[in-house]
Amino acid sequence: MSAARSFHCNAEKTKSSHLQAIEYYTPFDQLDDEPCAMRCLLCTKIYTLPTNEKTFLSHLFEEHRLIIGDVQRIPSLKCYLKYWGVKFSEASLNTFCSTLSMDCTPDGKPSKNECYFLLSDCLPEDKALRMELQRAKLEWVLAQQTKERADMNFKRGCMFCRLIFSGSRATYLKHLSQQHNIRLGKPENLVFVDQLLDRIENNIENLICVYCRKVFKDRTVLKEHMRKKLHKRINRNDESYDRFYMSNYLKQAAGDSTGTNNLSTISSDNSDNEENTWSDWNDEISDVNCLFCDYLDKHFASVIQHMKHVHAFDFEDLTRTLNFYQRVKIVNYVRRQIHTGHCIFCDATSADNILKHMREAQHFKLPEKRIWDQPDIEVNSDEECDEQTVKRHP
Repeated sequence: MSAARSFHCNAEKTKSSHLQAIEYYTPFDQLDDEPCAMRCLLCTKIYTLPTNEKTFLSHLFEEHRLIIGDVQRIPSLKCYLKYWGVKFSEASLNTFCSTLSMDCTPDGKPSKNECYFLLSDCLPEDKALRMELQRAKLEWVLAQQTKERADMNFKRGCMFCRLIFSGSRATYLKHLSQQHNIRLGKPENLVFVDQLLDRIENNIENLICVYCRKVFKDRTVLKEHMRKKLHKRINRNDESYDRFYMSNYLKQAAGDSTGTNNLSTISSDNSDNEENTWSDWNDEISDVNCLFCDYLDKHFASVIQHMKHVHAFDFEDLTRTLNFYQRVKIVNYVRRQIHTGHCIFCDATSADNILKHMREAQHFKLPEKRIWDQPDIEVNSDEECDEQTVKRHP
């Protein structure tokens, strides 16, 4: 496609607020990534999404001259399309879309002043929809992770030694890591664990390397390859695994709040927006746990007050200058320390009662930032890996 000759943005066509823009849309009910038959926005053709997403987007461009901007950053394309499908049935594309004048037809043939339509967050209503989808998707994933971590009815046989495990998923993951050196990541960073394990086990059963996807003639050769090549881990460049890691959802949310995916660019200028995002978690999701004891409440604010008055841990004050992603790091750090019986401040251990130690030592406070804000250890290539690096890799 040649460069656009002209571009006209219809951002000012609507004067409604972000909330008014989506006020009559029903709650999002297809936030998952499971394949689903979806009708084209502008005709009766049916496509399975996200399986046939590229084919669908090509159809929109070639048949309807419609381009969806930054489609890869839309948290739920299915929900997004359902919303705009309703809107496009009520008004023409010109009502909502920006127009582009191009020097070619959809098949690439030269032609002057060909008109195309761009649906993007240039339109306030579209921007509001994307932001709401981002919030809803993050809350939905967090609720799913909370449910999985609290579930003690998990039961599964080890995919390597066939031992049967029941109880928590963390126990199973620990076994894979300690006994078989399978590195799937930190348990607190995982979500949709059952689906992840199904995928890994399916690869193993079909003699496919988890990391490089090479196929081998038998299980012995596969295991030896994975051992020698240090392929007993997820390839971080394989985007198909992104949905199983909370950090990816948090990174996308943080990136959207600043207009970039780079977390390092998040500044204190966004503190107000991040505060709102954090407090917007409402009572429609699962109960929220205290970081230190078994106290539960549907309201996040109630748990904050409980920790402040019962444990002398003022979460809001301690994290006031931190961004959303850093706050989640704090939560995960504290959970991990308490779960393993370590003081969050001095790292002392107590098999009997770590909370008693923290109370007596007045250690219900955060350590230096370098303690809880440690970046993941990256493994860049097989040749650069040594045994100690692999052991430290998340």
